[in-house]
Amino acid sequence: MRLFIAIELPKSFKAELYRAEGELKALGASGRFVPEENFHITLNFLGEQSDVYGLTSVMKRAVRGIRPFTLHLAKYGAFSHADGQVAYVNVAGDLRELNVLRESLVSALLDGGFSCERKRFTPHITLGRTVTFPPGAEENLKALSFNASLTVAGIALYVSERRESGMRYSVLHREKF
Repeated sequence: MRLFIAIELPKSFKAELYRAEGELKALGASGRFVPEENFHITLNFLGEQSDVYGLTSVMKRAVRGIRPFTLHLAKYGAFSHADGQVAYVNVAGDLRELNVLRESLVSALLDGGFSCERKRFTPHITLGRTVTFPPGAEENLKALSFNASLTVAGIALYVSERRESGMRYSVLHREKF
């Protein structure tokens, strides 16, 4: 199974992100956009794994001592990728606590014998991949504003499955704190 650990987003948060996708499209952007139900904040991509029980144990250890914290949507961004640009929205708020959670998770994964990403953590929510923009559209995107916040009180283990309609992310396990 192709797995990752992430922060689930409430419907109101997802609706605001979906609105942002609509703004991208209205400005003439094209690409592979993330379906509203798949929005999340990735903490660690795990790749092909079969030890779900081991991962749920790791998640329990990772959230010990973590307190609920607040995040909100910040500004629109994009970075170049081999196939085009990745469009995203930055996450702001209590980033110190978010980083403590991420480091706790990485430590617990490594202690549990799992390999994990050690690249620089930049909290964001992907809106689309292979995105292209007409000339001048990106300047308009910098002016987008968002009105959504959430209290993070847990993490989730997701499975990523390819379907005819595209990728589908489903929660296998939730761990509250």
